[in-house]
Amino acid sequence: MSGSPGPSFANLCQPMAVPKQKQSHSRTNKRRSQHKAAVPTVNECPQCHSPRLPHRVCPECGYYGGRQVVVERASSEEGPSQPSR
Repeated sequence: MSGSPGPSFANLCQPMAVPKQKQSHSRTNKRRSQHKAAVPTVNECPQCHSPRLPHRVCPECGYYGGRQVVVERASSEEGPSQPSR
């Protein structure tokens, strides 16, 4: 028996890709300059003119797309804030 039955371990393991040179601080900072949080876009509600996020129901008046989709409850209709025990 003059050979091994399968591929050897040395042939299966290829060396990893390793950078030839150290990346400079300047180049690293240039790459990281794009890693920043974006400022959220705020639109004005066409009904009550309060600021709101686009494509979301207005938290003040409950309107979206020109119609009221969330009905506000009056404080007298609400039940007790704590359940009685």
